[in-house]
Amino acid sequence: MATNTWRRLMHDRPARIAAAVLGTAALVAFFAPWLARYDPTLQPDPVTLRLLAPSWQHWFGTDPFSRDVLSRVLHGARVSLGVAAGAMLLAVTLGAALGALAAVFGGWVDAAVGALVDVLIAMPRLLVVIALVATFGALSPWWLIALIGGSGWLATARIVRAEFRDHLQRDYVLAARALGASRWRIVWQHLLPAVAPQIAVAAALALAAVIPLEAALSFVGLGIQPPLPSWGNILLDGTDYLTTAWWLVVFPLGAVTLTVGSALVLADRLRAAIAGEEHRR
Repeated sequence: MATNTWRRLMHDRPARIAAAVLGTAALVAFFAPWLARYDPTLQPDPVTLRLLAPSWQHWFGTDPFSRDVLSRVLHGARVSLGVAAGAMLLAVTLGAALGALAAVFGGWVDAAVGALVDVLIAMPRLLVVIALVATFGALSPWWLIALIGGSGWLATARIVRAEFRDHLQRDYVLAARALGASRWRIVWQHLLPAVAPQIAVAAALALAAVIPLEAALSFVGLGIQPPLPSWGNILLDGTDYLTTAWWLVVFPLGAVTLTVGSALVLADRLRAAIAGEEHRR
């Protein structure tokens, strides 16, 4: 079933466009040091080069400190997308592992994981993250990944637990058990490949949630700290110049919107492919 789902997705035009946008963003972030024309932290002339409108010399204009906005957006992609990707991978890994353990072992393990998810999901994630960051002070990108990823695994755990419990009752799993396959062999060779599309949906949704969360933390001064650029603190630089220097907000906000929108479209089209395959079956 999973193979047919991936094939449906590959033939879905919106999904291909969304994947291309995300892939391009990843490439831009990786090659930012080679693509950027200026040092993103360099302040060449804070008097005469500050707040220049977009031009051939500075495509995205300059900020209040005479720094090139395009270079900062490109380097900010490395930080923002790096934190988002790391947090997403951590959240999906934790969620898939705990959801699988709950479904496979059942009993008190299932009850414990279910109770933990119910308690944590009742807490407002954004407020919890802000409270922790405010308590411990500004965090490095690695600690941000740990904090955001460690608080974002709940939805994935629920999805994986439900899908595993469903597949554990299907004929192919029962046949594997009858043939003497071990519990972990069934998990690795049968269950994980079967639920991979649902895990991919959870990953895309997690990415779409993490990017604005990191930007929001940086925007309020609790995330990535200057002079290291991120999309959030680039937006922060433009808050006092909304009417006079629109480019300080439009370009980083456009980058956030484009990547988050692409992740949501990809998740939606993958869900549609899964539903189509279930209906066909």
